[in-house]
Amino acid sequence: MGFKKYIIATIVLLGLVSGFVYSLDLGTYTLDIDTGIKDVVFTQTLPIFVWLIVPAILLFVATIFHMVFYGSKGYFQRKAQLSDINTLEEYIQNRILNKTSSKRIKTQELSNLANILNQLEINVQNGNFECKNAKLNEVVNMVNDINNNKFVSLKSLKLEENNNLELKNILNRIDSDDNFAYEVLKTPAKYESNVVNHAFNNVIENKSLERVKSVLENLTLSNDMVLKLLLKDSKATAEQRFTNSEILRYIQDNKLSNKELIEIARNYKRTMQPEQLIKLFEDLSAADESKTESYLYVLFEYEMLTNIKEILINSQKDEYIVFKALMDLKDAGKHYSLESLKLS
Repeated sequence: MGFKKYIIATIVLLGLVSGFVYSLDLGTYTLDIDTGIKDVVFTQTLPIFVWLIVPAILLFVATIFHMVFYGSKGYFQRKAQLSDINTLEEYIQNRILNKTSSKRIKTQELSNLANILNQLEINVQNGNFECKNAKLNEVVNMVNDINNNKFVSLKSLKLEENNNLELKNILNRIDSDDNFAYEVLKTPAKYESNVVNHAFNNVIENKSLERVKSVLENLTLSNDMVLKLLLKDSKATAEQRFTNSEILRYIQDNKLSNKELIEIARNYKRTMQPEQLIKLFEDLSAADESKTESYLYVLFEYEMLTNIKEILINSQKDEYIVFKALMDLKDAGKHYSLESLKLS
């Protein structure tokens, strides 16, 4: 029964009972109450039907207060639970976004669940996801798009810069927008190193060497980045390419192995004049003796036997064993491919 119906029904019943008792004409009744004070007695005379109806009315009023109190208490509890459930949905949304929540939950049981949620990793599976929370649906769709290598606007989600979804989304944007990749390289300090590397790879592939050169001063190049830069340079025209001193600077700023240097030599051999390439590796060897193996490789490429023998003769007994063996084979009339050499 509804609250209003209960009040109406009770009032009607009290009215009927009052009318019936009043019709009986039961007379009056005097109530004497000893107050405990000498010669002070409380006396009240009322019709009997009043003595019968007043307690019923008082009970009715007390019942109303009881129902209002516990009804209000239940209402606020239900309201708090609904609010906590909405907050839990925010917790779930944040965990999907790899964020933690600190919003207070009033219900103890749900608060325990929220603490557990904050410690879990929630991965979104591709496919149809649907719930009554439109915001959660939107977030899941965004995460699916990011995982499918699409760039989406995440401004409304306010993710931290080091959030892996934010980083993945930036990588997606780099893949879809080489102009943005170029902008990343103009201000690399604002981004994680893997983002800068990704942008560098994109710019190397899609922009001209001149455009690449314009951002090099902002960058700290890794070995891999130097190899890709010099590979692009080796394919450019002679007018666009780096000078030997520039190439040396990029090589010397990084600890490239002889194997990596030989890869650079092979790339430049296709477009660089022999004397320029030989001079490049001669200067490199002169500046760092540990790079002499790559210099010997270039000399062997161009059959500069006199230069090779001079280096080998002046070397230690246990140095350049592979090249000494190769020289002995050449002297014996045998030939082996330089690609078969295993160098440091």
